[in-house]
Amino acid sequence: MPSSNTTQSEDCLYMNVVRPEGTQANASLPVVVWIYGGAFETGDASAYNGVPVVQRSNALGSDVIYVSFNYRVNAFGFLAGKEIKEAGVANLGLHDQRLALQWVQDNIAAFGGDPSRVVAWGQSAGAISIWMQMLANDGQLNGLFSGAVTQSGFTEAFHDISEQQPVYDQIVSLTNCTNPPQGNTTLDCIRAVDYQTLVNAVNQVPPLLSYQSLDTSFRPTIDGDLFTRTLRDSMNGDLYAKVPIIGGDVDDEGTLFSLLNANVTTDQDFLSYVQTNYMPQANETQMEVLGDAYSSEPDLGSPFNTGTNNTLTPQYKRISAVQGDLYFQMPRRFALTIASKTQKVWSYLYRANKYSALGTFHESDLQEFYELTESPSFVGTDMLVNFAYNLDPNVPAGGYKGSPQPASGLVNVTWPTYNSNENGTLLTFEPEGQLNFTQDNYRQKEFILLNELSDAFGW
Repeated sequence: MPSSNTTQSEDCLYMNVVRPEGTQANASLPVVVWIYGGAFETGDASAYNGVPVVQRSNALGSDVIYVSFNYRVNAFGFLAGKEIKEAGVANLGLHDQRLALQWVQDNIAAFGGDPSRVVAWGQSAGAISIWMQMLANDGQLNGLFSGAVTQSGFTEAFHDISEQQPVYDQIVSLTNCTNPPQGNTTLDCIRAVDYQTLVNAVNQVPPLLSYQSLDTSFRPTIDGDLFTRTLRDSMNGDLYAKVPIIGGDVDDEGTLFSLLNANVTTDQDFLSYVQTNYMPQANETQMEVLGDAYSSEPDLGSPFNTGTNNTLTPQYKRISAVQGDLYFQMPRRFALTIASKTQKVWSYLYRANKYSALGTFHESDLQEFYELTESPSFVGTDMLVNFAYNLDPNVPAGGYKGSPQPASGLVNVTWPTYNSNENGTLLTFEPEGQLNFTQDNYRQKEFILLNELSDAFGW
Protein backbone atom coordinates (compact mmCIF):
# COMPACT_ATOMS: atom_id res chain seq x y z
CA MET A 1 0.00 0.00 0.00
CA PRO A 2 1.17 3.58 -0.52
CA SER A 3 3.02 4.79 2.56
CA SER A 4 1.85 7.93 4.33
CA ASN A 5 5.43 9.04 5.08
CA THR A 6 6.68 8.77 1.50
CA THR A 7 5.93 11.12 -1.36
CA GLN A 8 3.56 9.33 -3.71
CA SER A 9 2.64 10.14 -7.29
CA GLU A 10 1.39 8.53 -10.45
CA ASP A 11 4.58 9.92 -11.98
CA CYS A 12 6.56 6.99 -10.58
CA LEU A 13 8.21 5.21 -13.50
CA TYR A 14 11.85 6.01 -12.82
CA MET A 15 15.04 3.95 -12.90
CA ASN A 16 18.23 3.82 -10.86
CA VAL A 17 21.68 2.93 -12.20
CA VAL A 18 24.57 2.28 -9.81
CA ARG A 19 27.98 1.61 -11.32
CA PRO A 20 31.54 1.37 -9.97
CA GLU A 21 33.34 4.68 -9.65
CA GLY A 22 35.32 5.52 -12.75
CA THR A 23 33.45 3.15 -15.07
CA GLN A 24 34.06 4.03 -18.70
CA ALA A 25 31.42 3.82 -21.42
CA ASN A 26 33.35 1.00 -23.12
CA ALA A 27 33.69 -1.16 -19.97
CA SER A 28 31.02 -3.70 -21.06
CA LEU A 29 30.28 -4.76 -17.48
CA PRO A 30 27.62 -7.35 -16.59
CA VAL A 31 24.36 -5.92 -15.30
CA VAL A 32 22.03 -7.08 -12.51
CA VAL A 33 18.48 -5.69 -12.72
CA TRP A 34 16.54 -5.76 -9.45
CA ILE A 35 12.73 -6.18 -9.40
CA TYR A 36 11.20 -5.62 -5.98
CA GLY A 37 8.43 -7.61 -4.34
CA GLY A 38 5.35 -6.57 -2.40
CA ALA A 39 2.58 -8.93 -3.53
CA PHE A 40 1.88 -6.72 -6.57
CA GLU A 41 0.31 -4.34 -4.04
CA THR A 42 3.18 -2.24 -2.74
CA GLY A 43 6.91 -1.60 -3.04
CA ASP A 44 9.38 0.74 -4.70
CA ALA A 45 12.94 0.54 -5.98
CA SER A 46 14.32 3.21 -3.63
CA ALA A 47 13.81 0.90 -0.65
CA TYR A 48 16.76 -1.21 -1.85
CA ASN A 49 20.31 0.09 -1.86
CA GLY A 50 22.40 -1.36 -4.67
CA VAL A 51 25.65 0.25 -3.51
CA PRO A 52 26.79 -2.70 -1.31
CA VAL A 53 26.30 -5.07 -4.26
CA VAL A 54 28.45 -2.90 -6.52
CA GLN A 55 31.08 -2.40 -3.80
CA ARG A 56 31.34 -6.13 -3.16
CA SER A 57 31.66 -6.81 -6.89
CA ASN A 58 34.56 -4.36 -6.96
CA ALA A 59 36.24 -6.14 -4.03
CA LEU A 60 35.91 -9.42 -5.94
CA GLY A 61 37.54 -7.85 -8.97
CA SER A 62 34.35 -8.52 -10.91
CA ASP A 63 32.61 -5.17 -11.29
CA VAL A 64 28.89 -5.18 -12.08
CA ILE A 65 26.32 -2.47 -12.73
CA TYR A 66 23.15 -2.48 -10.60
CA VAL A 67 19.85 -1.30 -12.08
CA SER A 68 16.46 -1.01 -10.40
CA PHE A 69 13.16 0.51 -11.47
CA ASN A 70 9.63 1.20 -10.34
CA TYR A 71 6.56 -0.44 -11.81
CA ARG A 72 2.91 0.19 -11.11
CA VAL A 73 1.26 -1.93 -8.42
CA ASN A 74 -2.22 -2.54 -6.95
CA ALA A 75 -5.06 -0.95 -8.96
CA PHE A 76 -2.62 1.23 -10.89
CA GLY A 77 -0.82 -1.79 -12.32
CA PHE A 78 -2.93 -4.91 -11.78
CA LEU A 79 -6.61 -4.02 -11.83
CA ALA A 80 -8.48 -6.78 -13.65
CA GLY A 81 -11.95 -7.50 -15.01
CA LYS A 82 -13.86 -7.65 -18.28
CA GLU A 83 -13.68 -3.87 -18.74
CA ILE A 84 -9.90 -3.99 -18.35
CA LYS A 85 -9.60 -6.81 -20.88
CA GLU A 86 -11.84 -5.06 -23.41
CA ALA A 87 -9.71 -1.91 -23.13
CA GLY A 88 -6.48 -3.90 -23.53
CA VAL A 89 -4.93 -2.51 -20.35
CA ALA A 90 -4.39 -5.64 -18.24
CA ASN A 91 -1.14 -6.45 -16.43
CA LEU A 92 0.16 -2.91 -16.80
CA GLY A 93 2.77 -3.49 -14.11
CA LEU A 94 4.29 -6.31 -16.15
CA HIS A 95 4.31 -4.09 -19.22
CA ASP A 96 6.16 -1.46 -17.15
CA GLN A 97 8.76 -4.07 -16.27
CA ARG A 98 9.14 -5.19 -19.85
CA LEU A 99 9.63 -1.61 -21.01
CA ALA A 100 12.25 -1.03 -18.30
CA LEU A 101 14.12 -4.18 -19.34
CA GLN A 102 14.02 -2.98 -22.94
CA TRP A 103 15.40 0.38 -21.78
CA VAL A 104 18.35 -1.49 -20.30
CA GLN A 105 18.93 -3.24 -23.62
CA ASP A 106 18.79 0.05 -25.50
CA ASN A 107 20.77 2.27 -23.13
CA ILE A 108 22.95 0.43 -20.61
CA ALA A 109 25.98 0.46 -22.94
CA ALA A 110 26.16 4.23 -22.46
CA PHE A 111 26.71 3.57 -18.74
CA GLY A 112 29.44 1.00 -19.38
CA GLY A 113 27.17 -2.05 -19.29
CA ASP A 114 26.90 -5.01 -21.63
CA PRO A 115 23.30 -5.53 -22.83
CA SER A 116 24.11 -9.14 -23.73
CA ARG A 117 24.97 -9.89 -20.08
CA VAL A 118 21.91 -8.85 -18.10
CA VAL A 119 20.68 -10.90 -15.15
CA ALA A 120 17.16 -10.27 -13.84
CA TRP A 121 17.00 -10.60 -10.05
CA GLY A 122 13.88 -10.42 -7.91
CA GLN A 123 12.28 -11.48 -4.66
CA SER A 124 8.67 -12.50 -3.91
CA ALA A 125 6.43 -10.69 -6.42
CA GLY A 126 9.61 -9.50 -8.12
CA ALA A 127 10.71 -13.10 -8.59
CA ILE A 128 7.24 -14.11 -9.77
CA SER A 129 7.46 -11.22 -12.22
CA ILE A 130 10.65 -12.66 -13.70
CA TRP A 131 8.88 -15.96 -14.28
CA MET A 132 5.97 -14.03 -15.80
CA GLN A 133 8.39 -12.39 -18.23
CA MET A 134 9.87 -15.78 -19.12
CA LEU A 135 6.37 -17.13 -19.81
CA ALA A 136 4.91 -14.07 -21.55
CA ASN A 137 4.14 -14.41 -25.25
CA ASP A 138 4.72 -18.17 -24.96
CA GLY A 139 8.32 -17.70 -23.90
CA GLN A 140 9.39 -15.04 -26.39
CA LEU A 141 11.77 -13.12 -24.12
CA ASN A 142 13.43 -11.26 -27.01
CA GLY A 143 16.80 -11.14 -25.27
CA LEU A 144 15.65 -8.94 -22.38
CA PHE A 145 17.91 -10.86 -19.99
CA SER A 146 20.27 -13.81 -20.19
CA GLY A 147 19.90 -15.23 -16.67
CA ALA A 148 17.48 -15.11 -13.73
CA VAL A 149 17.82 -15.11 -9.94
CA THR A 150 14.46 -15.69 -8.26
CA GLN A 151 14.04 -15.59 -4.48
CA SER A 152 10.78 -16.88 -2.99
CA GLY A 153 8.70 -16.50 -6.12
CA PHE A 154 7.92 -18.88 -8.95
CA THR A 155 4.96 -19.89 -11.11
CA GLU A 156 2.16 -19.13 -8.66
CA ALA A 157 -1.54 -19.70 -9.24
CA PHE A 158 -2.59 -17.77 -12.31
CA HIS A 159 -6.25 -16.89 -12.77
CA ASP A 160 -8.29 -15.74 -15.72
CA ILE A 161 -8.86 -12.01 -15.72
CA SER A 162 -12.59 -12.53 -15.19
CA GLU A 163 -12.01 -14.04 -11.74
CA GLN A 164 -10.84 -10.67 -10.44
CA GLN A 165 -14.10 -8.96 -11.46
CA PRO A 166 -15.29 -8.57 -7.83
CA VAL A 167 -12.22 -6.47 -7.04
CA TYR A 168 -12.83 -4.27 -10.09
CA ASP A 169 -16.48 -3.83 -9.08
CA GLN A 170 -15.41 -2.89 -5.56
CA ILE A 171 -13.03 -0.23 -6.88
CA VAL A 172 -15.84 1.10 -9.09
CA SER A 173 -18.08 1.44 -6.05
CA LEU A 174 -15.42 2.98 -3.82
CA THR A 175 -14.61 5.65 -6.43
CA ASN A 176 -18.31 6.48 -6.96
CA CYS A 177 -18.12 5.28 -10.55
CA THR A 178 -21.08 2.90 -10.48
CA ASN A 179 -23.12 5.34 -12.59
CA PRO A 180 -20.62 7.14 -14.84
CA PRO A 181 -21.60 10.16 -16.96
CA GLN A 182 -23.49 9.37 -20.15
CA GLY A 183 -21.21 8.06 -22.86
CA ASN A 184 -18.51 7.01 -20.39
CA THR A 185 -17.67 3.58 -19.04
CA THR A 186 -16.84 2.74 -15.45
CA LEU A 187 -13.19 2.49 -16.53
CA ASP A 188 -13.36 6.00 -18.00
CA CYS A 189 -14.66 7.17 -14.65
CA ILE A 190 -11.90 5.45 -12.67
CA ARG A 191 -9.30 6.98 -14.97
CA ALA A 192 -10.75 10.43 -14.37
CA VAL A 193 -10.71 10.36 -10.56
CA ASP A 194 -7.79 12.07 -8.84
CA TYR A 195 -4.84 10.10 -7.54
CA GLN A 196 -5.77 10.27 -3.85
CA THR A 197 -9.34 9.09 -4.49
CA LEU A 198 -8.06 5.95 -6.17
CA VAL A 199 -5.46 5.42 -3.43
CA ASN A 200 -8.20 5.68 -0.80
CA ALA A 201 -10.25 3.10 -2.70
CA VAL A 202 -7.28 0.74 -2.94
CA ASN A 203 -6.70 1.06 0.80
CA GLN A 204 -10.23 -0.25 1.46
CA VAL A 205 -9.72 -3.43 -0.57
CA PRO A 206 -8.40 -6.38 1.50
CA PRO A 207 -4.58 -6.14 1.39
CA LEU A 208 -1.94 -8.85 1.63
CA LEU A 209 -1.72 -8.73 5.42
CA SER A 210 -5.42 -9.33 5.96
CA TYR A 211 -7.46 -12.39 6.86
CA GLN A 212 -7.44 -13.66 3.27
CA SER A 213 -3.63 -13.42 3.29
CA LEU A 214 -2.04 -14.72 0.06
CA ASP A 215 -5.38 -14.72 -1.75
CA THR A 216 -4.46 -11.22 -2.89
CA SER A 217 -6.69 -8.61 -4.50
CA PHE A 218 -4.25 -7.56 -7.23
CA ARG A 219 -2.19 -10.01 -9.27
CA PRO A 220 -1.16 -10.88 -12.84
CA THR A 221 -3.94 -12.58 -14.81
CA ILE A 222 -4.52 -14.50 -18.03
CA ASP A 223 -5.42 -11.57 -20.26
CA GLY A 224 -5.50 -13.02 -23.78
CA ASP A 225 -2.52 -10.85 -24.68
CA LEU A 226 0.70 -11.48 -22.74
CA PHE A 227 -0.79 -14.71 -21.41
CA THR A 228 -3.27 -17.02 -23.10
CA ARG A 229 -2.88 -20.17 -20.99
CA THR A 230 -2.21 -21.23 -17.41
CA LEU A 231 1.34 -21.28 -16.13
CA ARG A 232 1.14 -25.03 -15.66
CA ASP A 233 0.17 -25.47 -19.32
CA SER A 234 2.97 -23.13 -20.39
CA MET A 235 5.60 -24.99 -18.38
CA ASN A 236 4.38 -28.43 -19.41
CA GLY A 237 4.15 -27.25 -23.02
CA ASP A 238 7.77 -26.06 -23.09
CA LEU A 239 6.55 -22.49 -23.70
CA TYR A 240 9.00 -20.59 -21.54
CA ALA A 241 12.30 -18.75 -22.07
CA LYS A 242 15.40 -20.91 -21.75
CA VAL A 243 17.90 -19.03 -19.58
CA PRO A 244 20.03 -20.24 -16.64
CA ILE A 245 18.25 -19.83 -13.30
CA ILE A 246 19.04 -19.64 -9.60
CA GLY A 247 15.86 -20.20 -7.61
CA GLY A 248 15.49 -20.48 -3.86
CA ASP A 249 13.11 -20.36 -0.93
CA VAL A 250 13.38 -19.76 2.79
CA ASP A 251 12.42 -22.58 5.14
CA ASP A 252 9.36 -20.91 6.68
CA GLU A 253 7.74 -19.04 3.80
CA GLY A 254 4.26 -19.09 5.32
CA THR A 255 4.78 -17.82 8.86
CA LEU A 256 4.65 -14.09 8.10
CA PHE A 257 1.44 -14.43 6.08
CA SER A 258 -0.31 -16.50 8.75
CA LEU A 259 -0.12 -13.93 11.52
CA LEU A 260 -3.53 -12.54 10.58
CA ASN A 261 -5.23 -15.93 10.89
CA ALA A 262 -5.38 -16.01 14.68
CA ASN A 263 -9.08 -16.88 14.67
CA VAL A 264 -8.37 -20.12 12.78
CA THR A 265 -8.24 -22.32 15.88
CA THR A 266 -9.96 -25.64 15.08
CA ASP A 267 -9.56 -28.38 12.48
CA GLN A 268 -12.76 -27.24 10.79
CA ASP A 269 -11.62 -23.62 10.81
CA PHE A 270 -8.41 -24.71 9.10
CA LEU A 271 -10.15 -26.70 6.37
CA SER A 272 -12.73 -23.97 5.76
CA TYR A 273 -10.06 -21.29 5.53
CA VAL A 274 -7.90 -23.18 3.03
CA GLN A 275 -10.87 -24.18 0.88
CA THR A 276 -12.50 -20.75 0.85
CA ASN A 277 -9.34 -18.80 0.06
CA TYR A 278 -7.25 -21.22 -2.01
CA MET A 279 -9.19 -24.26 -3.16
CA PRO A 280 -12.84 -23.32 -3.74
CA GLN A 281 -13.29 -26.15 -6.25
CA ALA A 282 -11.99 -28.87 -3.93
CA ASN A 283 -14.52 -31.38 -2.61
CA GLU A 284 -14.93 -32.55 0.97
CA THR A 285 -12.87 -35.70 0.45
CA GLN A 286 -9.96 -33.75 -1.04
CA MET A 287 -9.98 -31.36 1.89
CA GLU A 288 -10.00 -34.23 4.37
CA VAL A 289 -6.96 -35.73 2.65
CA LEU A 290 -5.21 -32.37 2.85
CA GLY A 291 -6.07 -32.10 6.53
CA ASP A 292 -4.56 -35.52 7.16
CA ALA A 293 -1.39 -34.63 5.23
CA TYR A 294 -0.81 -31.44 7.21
CA SER A 295 -1.05 -32.42 10.84
CA SER A 296 -2.21 -30.05 13.55
CA GLU A 297 0.64 -31.31 15.76
CA PRO A 298 2.79 -28.20 16.40
CA ASP A 299 6.11 -30.03 16.10
CA LEU A 300 5.29 -30.85 12.46
CA GLY A 301 4.36 -27.33 11.43
CA SER A 302 6.16 -24.15 10.45
CA PRO A 303 8.47 -22.76 11.74
CA PHE A 304 9.81 -26.22 10.98
CA ASN A 305 12.08 -28.13 13.35
CA THR A 306 11.19 -25.96 16.32
CA GLY A 307 9.24 -28.53 18.32
CA THR A 308 6.25 -27.06 20.10
CA ASN A 309 7.79 -23.59 20.21
CA ASN A 310 6.26 -20.71 18.25
CA THR A 311 2.74 -22.15 18.51
CA LEU A 312 1.09 -18.75 18.42
CA THR A 313 -2.40 -20.27 18.04
CA PRO A 314 -3.60 -23.90 17.88
CA GLN A 315 -3.55 -23.91 14.05
CA TYR A 316 -0.82 -21.33 13.37
CA LYS A 317 2.04 -23.69 12.54
CA ARG A 318 -0.26 -25.87 10.46
CA ILE A 319 -1.63 -23.07 8.31
CA SER A 320 1.88 -21.61 7.99
CA ALA A 321 3.10 -24.93 6.59
CA VAL A 322 0.29 -25.12 4.03
CA GLN A 323 0.60 -21.52 2.88
CA GLY A 324 4.37 -21.79 2.56
CA ASP A 325 4.22 -25.02 0.57
CA LEU A 326 1.26 -24.00 -1.57
CA TYR A 327 2.59 -20.65 -2.71
CA PHE A 328 6.35 -21.06 -2.56
CA GLN A 329 7.90 -24.49 -2.01
CA MET A 330 5.70 -26.52 -4.36
CA PRO A 331 5.82 -23.96 -7.21
CA ARG A 332 9.62 -23.82 -6.89
CA ARG A 333 9.97 -27.59 -7.11
CA PHE A 334 7.45 -27.79 -9.96
CA ALA A 335 9.08 -25.04 -12.04
CA LEU A 336 12.70 -26.02 -11.46
CA THR A 337 12.07 -29.71 -12.07
CA ILE A 338 10.78 -28.86 -15.55
CA ALA A 339 13.29 -26.09 -16.29
CA SER A 340 16.27 -28.22 -15.26
CA LYS A 341 15.59 -30.49 -18.23
CA THR A 342 16.23 -27.67 -20.72
CA GLN A 343 18.67 -25.27 -19.04
CA LYS A 344 21.10 -24.96 -16.15
CA VAL A 345 19.38 -24.49 -12.81
CA TRP A 346 20.65 -24.09 -9.25
CA SER A 347 18.46 -24.04 -6.16
CA TYR A 348 18.90 -23.15 -2.50
CA LEU A 349 17.02 -23.33 0.81
CA TYR A 350 17.68 -20.57 3.32
CA ARG A 351 17.31 -21.62 6.94
CA ALA A 352 20.00 -19.59 8.66
CA ASN A 353 17.73 -17.86 11.17
CA LYS A 354 15.51 -19.91 13.47
CA TYR A 355 15.70 -17.55 16.40
CA SER A 356 12.64 -15.40 15.80
CA ALA A 357 9.06 -16.50 16.45
CA LEU A 358 8.58 -16.63 12.67
CA GLY A 359 11.54 -18.93 12.04
CA THR A 360 13.36 -18.32 8.76
CA PHE A 361 10.58 -16.15 7.42
CA HIS A 362 9.74 -14.78 3.98
CA GLU A 363 12.31 -12.26 2.70
CA SER A 364 14.82 -12.96 5.51
CA ASP A 365 17.27 -14.17 2.85
CA LEU A 366 17.50 -10.63 1.44
CA GLN A 367 20.13 -9.91 4.09
CA GLU A 368 22.44 -12.33 2.30
CA PHE A 369 22.25 -10.36 -0.94
CA TYR A 370 21.99 -6.78 0.26
CA GLU A 371 24.41 -7.23 3.20
CA LEU A 372 21.90 -6.04 5.79
CA THR A 373 23.65 -7.44 8.88
CA GLU A 374 26.62 -6.12 10.84
CA SER A 375 28.72 -9.12 9.79
CA PRO A 376 27.40 -10.28 6.41
CA SER A 377 28.44 -13.67 5.06
CA PHE A 378 28.60 -12.29 1.48
CA VAL A 379 27.41 -15.66 0.15
CA GLY A 380 24.33 -14.24 -1.56
CA THR A 381 26.14 -11.23 -3.00
CA ASP A 382 29.02 -13.36 -4.27
CA MET A 383 26.76 -15.92 -5.94
CA LEU A 384 24.91 -13.06 -7.63
CA VAL A 385 28.11 -11.49 -8.95
CA ASN A 386 29.50 -14.86 -10.06
CA PHE A 387 26.25 -15.57 -11.88
CA ALA A 388 26.26 -12.17 -13.56
CA TYR A 389 29.72 -12.89 -14.96
CA ASN A 390 29.56 -16.57 -15.81
CA LEU A 391 25.88 -17.63 -15.54
CA ASP A 392 27.18 -19.94 -12.81
CA PRO A 393 27.00 -19.08 -9.08
CA ASN A 394 30.21 -20.93 -8.21
CA VAL A 395 33.55 -19.24 -7.65
CA PRO A 396 35.18 -18.92 -11.10
CA ALA A 397 37.94 -21.34 -12.04
CA GLY A 398 41.20 -19.77 -10.96
CA GLY A 399 39.51 -17.74 -8.23
CA TYR A 400 38.77 -14.03 -8.07
CA LYS A 401 40.87 -11.24 -9.54
CA GLY A 402 40.42 -9.28 -6.33
CA SER A 403 41.07 -10.14 -2.69
CA PRO A 404 37.69 -9.91 -0.95
CA GLN A 405 37.77 -9.64 2.82
CA PRO A 406 36.26 -11.66 4.24
CA ALA A 407 35.94 -14.44 1.68
CA SER A 408 32.49 -16.02 1.59
CA GLY A 409 31.71 -19.66 2.23
CA LEU A 410 31.31 -20.18 -1.52
CA VAL A 411 35.08 -20.63 -1.81
CA ASN A 412 34.75 -23.91 0.12
CA VAL A 413 31.96 -25.57 -1.88
CA THR A 414 31.05 -26.55 -5.41
CA TRP A 415 27.34 -26.02 -5.96
CA PRO A 416 25.98 -28.64 -8.38
CA THR A 417 23.16 -27.95 -10.78
CA TYR A 418 19.65 -29.02 -9.84
CA ASN A 419 19.17 -32.49 -11.33
CA SER A 420 15.48 -33.39 -11.26
CA ASN A 421 16.30 -37.08 -11.83
CA GLU A 422 18.01 -37.15 -8.43
CA ASN A 423 15.42 -35.18 -6.41
CA GLY A 424 17.47 -32.04 -7.02
CA THR A 425 20.36 -30.80 -4.88
CA LEU A 426 19.78 -27.75 -2.70
CA LEU A 427 22.46 -25.51 -1.26
CA THR A 428 21.35 -24.83 2.31
CA PHE A 429 22.22 -21.68 4.22
CA GLU A 430 22.78 -22.64 7.86
CA PRO A 431 23.40 -20.53 10.99
CA GLU A 432 26.79 -18.84 11.40
CA GLY A 433 27.31 -18.62 7.65
CA GLN A 434 27.69 -22.36 7.16
CA LEU A 435 26.72 -23.99 3.85
CA ASN A 436 25.54 -27.55 3.32
CA PHE A 437 23.74 -29.60 0.69
CA THR A 438 20.53 -31.62 0.87
CA GLN A 439 18.20 -33.34 -1.55
CA ASP A 440 15.00 -31.56 -2.53
CA ASN A 441 12.71 -34.34 -1.30
CA TYR A 442 11.42 -33.02 2.02
CA ARG A 443 7.63 -33.23 2.51
CA GLN A 444 7.46 -35.19 -0.73
CA LYS A 445 4.08 -36.79 0.02
CA GLU A 446 2.57 -33.41 0.82
CA PHE A 447 3.95 -31.93 -2.39
CA ILE A 448 2.58 -34.78 -4.49
CA LEU A 449 -0.84 -34.17 -2.94
CA LEU A 450 -0.69 -30.43 -3.61
CA ASN A 451 0.29 -31.15 -7.18
CA GLU A 452 -2.72 -33.43 -7.57
CA LEU A 453 -4.93 -30.70 -6.13
CA SER A 454 -3.57 -28.13 -8.55
CA ASP A 455 -6.84 -27.93 -10.47
CA ALA A 456 -8.70 -27.15 -7.26
CA PHE A 457 -6.02 -24.59 -6.40
CA GLY A 458 -6.59 -22.85 -9.70
CA TRP A 459 -3.36 -23.39 -11.60
